[in-house]
Amino acid sequence: MGDDISDIELVDLVVRGHPGAFRRFYQRHSQLIYACIRKRANAADVDDVFQAFFERLVAKEFRPLQLWQRGTSLPVYLAKVVRNFVVDFYRAKKSREEAVGGAAEIEALLDPQEETVSLKVHLDELRRLGIRAWAALDKRDRVMICDRFHRDRTNDEIAERLQLTPGALRTALSRAQARLLGGLKTLAPEFFPDSV
Repeated sequence: MGDDISDIELVDLVVRGHPGAFRRFYQRHSQLIYACIRKRANAADVDDVFQAFFERLVAKEFRPLQLWQRGTSLPVYLAKVVRNFVVDFYRAKKSREEAVGGAAEIEALLDPQEETVSLKVHLDELRRLGIRAWAALDKRDRVMICDRFHRDRTNDEIAERLQLTPGALRTALSRAQARLLGGLKTLAPEFFPDSV
């Protein structure tokens, strides 16, 4: 595997488990990932976050790389993935620290129960509206969305099933997602205040 391989080809090889592909991905992108972590993490945590990032990437079978929309910039996408990972890392760390001290259990007892019920009602309503938006899509869009996000099928499996090329599938799936989100925003604008 030479240096001339594109990011698209490299990511596809990593996702398929090609020998040496992950090592090549690490060589090409680890400095960028480390720099992104350094910008967002406490100095004392940078190495731990860096190691945890790659552990999670492998444990999740490269799911973030599978979700990358080919044709967009991989470094920009990785920066967003790293940013989200750092936020998750600190949320999990805070939860662990609170659990050790018992503060989370005490605060849960002091919080009004209406907030929990209200949040559950909102999530149930959003889920119901999401199903309605999904049902309004044409059959092919419903199949793609369901295969990708509910059945967790790979792009290759979906492309084969729908008799599409991988590039055509990526375009079709991206458009299906946009139509689903558009339908959801129409049904529930209150959940999307930034788009109003």
